[in-house]
Amino acid sequence: MKKQAIQNNNTYKCWLMVSVLLGMLCLSACADITVGRGNRTDSQSLQPVTVEEVSVRVPGMEGEKRFLYLSDLHLIVESDQVAESEAETVHGRVGWSSYDGISAADSWKQWVDYLNKEDTEGVLLGADMVDFASEANVSCLKAGLDELEHPFMYVRADHDTAPFYLDGVTNEDSKGYQDTITPNDEVMLWEYEEFLIVGWNNSTENLSPAALERMKEIFAMDKPIILLTHVPIKSLVDGSLATQSKEAWQERELTWGSGCYHYPDAVTWEFLEMIYAEDSPVVEILCGHLHFTWDGWVTQTVHEHVFSPAFERCMGIITVSGE
Repeated sequence: MKKQAIQNNNTYKCWLMVSVLLGMLCLSACADITVGRGNRTDSQSLQPVTVEEVSVRVPGMEGEKRFLYLSDLHLIVESDQVAESEAETVHGRVGWSSYDGISAADSWKQWVDYLNKEDTEGVLLGADMVDFASEANVSCLKAGLDELEHPFMYVRADHDTAPFYLDGVTNEDSKGYQDTITPNDEVMLWEYEEFLIVGWNNSTENLSPAALERMKEIFAMDKPIILLTHVPIKSLVDGSLATQSKEAWQERELTWGSGCYHYPDAVTWEFLEMIYAEDSPVVEILCGHLHFTWDGWVTQTVHEHVFSPAFERCMGIITVSGE
């Protein structure tokens, strides 16, 4: 497959900004992939919002496109679907996913207002937006998305689609709740003239053969790909991602790859090899799952950014532009 010429470098910038209605200014560095991290204050909630910015340069592209990213909100609305034996655990998780005394469910309403003030092509939701797929949780999430004034791509993961802690709710029920938001397609695609955004849905599970064939079709489109997934891809060139994951998650490497917690079957291995290939069109991977920030290289040409969780009031800004 012919790979489009994409040059990549990383620089890091830190700054402090306070904003009421203004959007984040895009970084003007010359690097092809630039990552910055800063803080600003939401005037409504007066809570600090951590912003992680990733800039991807596509040579020859005119203008720029700006996307927003959220994942790992772990929204919880306590309801009678929660099993009595799990009520205490769920109540504790409401506190765990709260920020400064504000629950993730209430924070979600503020997030939607906040996102609607931003100038963006669309919002990328990197999964685990709810903590478990109850009707109340998904309905709360959907209510916010119905108010969102931007297009969104929502890839799911296990917390989004599984009936954890619930009584009398099946996997089919939970996935049915999610289908009320958008179709739960295994592969998602936003196509632009110069690049593609591809969503790997339900990436806590192995890819199906049908999804692999769809990925092959997309990779053959000969455009640079930004891959949206929940679970990060194991780096072949930087061991720090594995080290950080093991430190944070009881010696578990919670990525896709050899020796990882998410160990691929033959179909998913083939997809990973497509990402790792020297002529891979993938230039950037955007993901969450680990609840910490990591930025680095999966291969010499494929860059990856792992975002901190939205329940810690973290968001991402991705700017795609030309030289």
